[in-house]
Formats: sequence, C-alpha cells, structure tokens
Amino acid sequence: MRSLLRMFGPVSGYRRDDWRLLGLMYLAGLFQGYVQTQAVNTLPFVRLTFELSKADMSYLFAIARIGSLVAVVYAVFGDRWGRRGPFLAAYVMLMVATGATAAAFSPTVYTALQVVARMGSAAMAMLATVLLAEQVNWNNRAWAISLYSTAVALGSGAGLLALPIAQTSEAGWRLLFAASVAGLPIYLWLRGRVEESRVFRFDTGGGRVFAPLFGRFAGRFWLAGIYSLSVSAFSAVAVTFALERLVNGLGLTSSAAARILLIGGTLGGTGFFLGGRMGDTLGRKPAILLSLVIGLAGGIGFYWASSEDLLIVAATLSAFGSSAAIPVSAAQRTELFPTAIRATATQWLHTVAVLGSIIGLTIAGTTIETWSLPLTVTGLGVGVVVAMLAQLVIPETLGDEMGHMTTNR
Repeated sequence: MRSLLRMFGPVSGYRRDDWRLLGLMYLAGLFQGYVQTQAVNTLPFVRLTFELSKADMSYLFAIARIGSLVAVVYAVFGDRWGRRGPFLAAYVMLMVATGATAAAFSPTVYTALQVVARMGSAAMAMLATVLLAEQVNWNNRAWAISLYSTAVALGSGAGLLALPIAQTSEAGWRLLFAASVAGLPIYLWLRGRVEESRVFRFDTGGGRVFAPLFGRFAGRFWLAGIYSLSVSAFSAVAVTFALERLVNGLGLTSSAAARILLIGGTLGGTGFFLGGRMGDTLGRKPAILLSLVIGLAGGIGFYWASSEDLLIVAATLSAFGSSAAIPVSAAQRTELFPTAIRATATQWLHTVAVLGSIIGLTIAGTTIETWSLPLTVTGLGVGVVVAMLAQLVIPETLGDEMGHMTTNR
C-alpha cells in the first residue's frame, strides 16, 4: 500500500521554500481552473441565450482563442522584467474579464471579453509553470507542475458542480461567470507572498520576441510546435463539445452530464500525479507517448459511446491521458530552452497550441453539420498521431538543470 501511494508522490523531497511556492500556485490554480472553464461549461446555455448554432459557437470559440495569441507579449515581459509581475497581472486580467462576461448582452461583447480572459489565462498558466520549473529540483519538476495542474482541474470540477445553477433561469449561466470576482481578494495574498524566481537574471538579454523561432534553438522549437499544434487541434474540439454532446446530443440533463464528467475527471485526474511521476523517472518522451495513446482512445470513444457506463469509461481514459501529458509536456517545454528565452519560447509554443485549437474549431465549424460531431472528432485524431511522431524526434530533457546559461543537450 505504501509503495502504491509513493507512485502518486514526488521522487524526492522538497525544500520549505518549494512547498511555499507550491501552495501559492495551488491556490491560484484553483481559482484559475474555475474561471477559465466557465465558457466551456456553460456553452449549451450561452448558445441558446444568443440563439446560435453549434457551428456558430465553434467559430466564436475560435475567435476567443485569439486572446491567447496576444499573451506572447507577457512572455517577453517575463523574460525581460521577471516572472512575478506579469504573472500577477495575468491573474487579475483573467478574473476581471471573466466576471465581466456575466454582463455580456450580445455574442460580440461575449466574444471580446473572452478574448481578454483567454489572454490572461494563457499568460498565467505559462508563467506559473516557469516559476515552478525554475525553483524545484530537476527530478521533481514534472510532479510540481502536476500539483499545480491538479489545482486547475479541481477548480474546473467546482465549476461543474455549480453547473445546475445555469438551468435555474435564463440568467443562470451569468451567475456562474459573476462568481469569478471572488478570486480578486486572493490577488492581495499572492502579491505579498509570490517571490521572483531565483534563476531569473536581468542581464540575460531576454525580451527578444522571435529568438526562439529563428535562433539557435529553432529546431527543437518547431518540433515541439508540431506536437503542440497537432494535439490542440484534437483536444480543443473534444473538450469544447463534451457537454454539448451529453446535453443537446444525447438529451441528458445538466446534472447527469456533470456527473459523468466529474466521475471521469476525478478518476482520470490521477494522471496528473502518475504522469508527473513517470516523467520524473522514465523520462519526458515515454510518459508523453503513453499518455497520448490513452487520451486518444478515450477522447474518440467518448463521442461514439451512448450508455452512461461507457461514457464514464471513455471520459476517464480521456481525462487520464490528458492529465498525464499536461505536466510532463509543460516540464519538457521549459527544459528545452535557456533562461534568457524560456518564458518567450514557452509562450510561443502555447501560441502555436492556440493556433491548433483555432484550426481544430474552424474545421469543426465546417464539418460538424455535414460529417457529424463523432466523425469530426475522429478525423481530428489524426493530429495526435502526428504529435507522437514529432515527440519521437524531440530531445529527452530529463535531468537538465535550469541555470540561466543552460544550453541543454
């Protein structure tokens, strides 16, 4: 039993300062998870309020993701001015923009506010990951990121638990968005306690926007970019339309749909810790490849299953694969680049992932009505196979240190 529990824990111990940072990022991640998933959670109700089709919503979400592209500006600030300040600013941006979405009176306003929210969410996730990766030892890096990812997932779960509120009235989904402002007081707590990364230096020459794309590390950047784009094209559609399929596709109530996703998400959420542990012991590449296989099988299966039992199994596999891949991929991204361009390169890769999401949602917008949702998701699964091939060529980074002159292998 003890050995089983160890599989969910870090490879070695953390320092007191490391646990303090982990606690702060965990708290921020809880609020981030609730806030950033409200758009997806409330999709069926927002669609009906604004009288939009499923294709319209796909295009809307594609446009909203443009905000994540602009987040590369925060990455440049992160490499030039430090990780702490831009992280705190991104946190506030996410809370305010999402809370304001409650008052959106048209699809245009709703989309514009979600563009800003996406920008804050993308920048916050990237900078939190970099802060953690630069502070802890190399053999605990993926597990530390997995703990933060778990907090985000738990916050998302809290949003699902509150989902029945959206059915109480036409304004129900607006109440869920308005609740986001509860995260603002936490900003004061974070501001007084989050410290600058020990690795960051102001004399590293950071702040060059295009250095990761065309500089010395461009080769590994584009390989990682292919991986990010391909996975995101599939996952964006699979995640965005999960509730849509359950509620409007299979005719389940919001409570039944939330129960399926919560059970699957809870069971599959063990992938965060197991994935982090595998990434810190077996290596980044083996852990990622195994996660992709499991996640692809579950993601496609979810859109072909119709019984609640099979839907829970598929949701569990999908959540496990996704959960296991997220922290290991995040650790790999930070390890592929030196400190001077780490935040910028990481955000550029997130930008490429967002482009993949936009491509996936745009494809879905043109094929859902003709192919059907299950066929669309299955077709986009080809991208995950492409991601596996790219991952085979990316250098293994387990064991790399994070000093500001790190050059990696």
